[in-house]
Amino acid sequence: MARGLVATLGLSGVLFLATAGAAPSAPLGAMSLANARRQLIAAQPFVAVDAAQADRPRFWVDVDRLPRSAVRGLGATAIVRGVPAWRTFRFTGPVSDLLTRTRPNVTFVFSFGAGGRLRVRDFRGPPPNTHEPSLPVRGAFYYGWFPELWAPGGVSPYTHYRPSLGAYSSGDPAILRQHVEAMRYGGLDVGIWSWWGIGDPTDVRLPTALGVARPTPFRWAIYHEREGFGDLDPEEIRRDLAYVLERYGSKPAYLRIDGRPVVFVYSADDHDCNVVDRWIRGNPGGVYLVLKVFGGYRECALQPDGWHQYGADFATGINRQESFATTIMPGFWFVEQASSGLPRGLERWRATVREMTAARDPFQLVVSFNEWAEGTAVESAVEWESPSGYGAYLDVLHEELAAPPLSG
Repeated sequence: MARGLVATLGLSGVLFLATAGAAPSAPLGAMSLANARRQLIAAQPFVAVDAAQADRPRFWVDVDRLPRSAVRGLGATAIVRGVPAWRTFRFTGPVSDLLTRTRPNVTFVFSFGAGGRLRVRDFRGPPPNTHEPSLPVRGAFYYGWFPELWAPGGVSPYTHYRPSLGAYSSGDPAILRQHVEAMRYGGLDVGIWSWWGIGDPTDVRLPTALGVARPTPFRWAIYHEREGFGDLDPEEIRRDLAYVLERYGSKPAYLRIDGRPVVFVYSADDHDCNVVDRWIRGNPGGVYLVLKVFGGYRECALQPDGWHQYGADFATGINRQESFATTIMPGFWFVEQASSGLPRGLERWRATVREMTAARDPFQLVVSFNEWAEGTAVESAVEWESPSGYGAYLDVLHEELAAPPLSG
């Protein structure tokens, strides 16, 4: 590990690096540009926050290539052994961002404290990709609950299939980068992130997913799960939605429609308009609500911004809620069942993708990207790997949705 750094392990299982020591140390004596470059390289990697941008992005910086022109001295010049020297320096140039695996151009001021500890200030990184999808929006339901759900109750693996990436961790930036790339390859605009409440691991991991997607046009939105397991009162709803607005709503990679952050709501056991009333009353304002359908939902006096169904007919693999959403599934085989409720087949899958796009509903949804326990995943598995590396089901989406190139 680089000198002058300490490591802490976040709840998501991601390794974060930060400068050691709680308070700045007295600066060392002046040093030459050559010495400053050597010290900067030795102090890699480090984490920096661009406080000048509204979303305060975090960059995991590795100055792996350092041209002489990238570093210059600031302030008064001293002469040390006949060579110009400074106490403070400015860096301007490309770096490697270990979170996004991009090479952005950045600028920052740096100096060194006792023990050679790197001190960085006035860090400025690149702006985000500001793409905002327009309707129709195509998305996949996404599960950030691994590794916990690979072996619940000691059953391992908790799936009939073998994911190509193995038993991964949902907090691993490398995994999240591959998943974002895979969904973009499949022509999807958004991942609908299963969210189980404030402080849950799915909450803790979401900022990393948003950070990974920040340089791309891909977006995330939460799937609020708790309503499916009990009727939340409007104050509980307001608390959760206010939290989402404050913590995620302004993040560039969070899905917005007409400028409003989108929240999907799972509500499996709700059968009347009471659920609509509670969620509209609980909306603190500014949230674009997409509720799960139930019998008679169109007749409710109050209406949310949108409706969706989670799942599809086991005979056809598709469900259409006309003028609201079409949802498709590649298959369904719950891990605790001996046989598949909806057997997989690429011909049927291609037909459902075509039917979904032809319907032109505002939300075109896939169940799911990686719900492995229920056997609905389109993520690559050993059972359907393909030469593209993304798997046969994403290949079909790529072909039928005319997915754009992944650059940008």
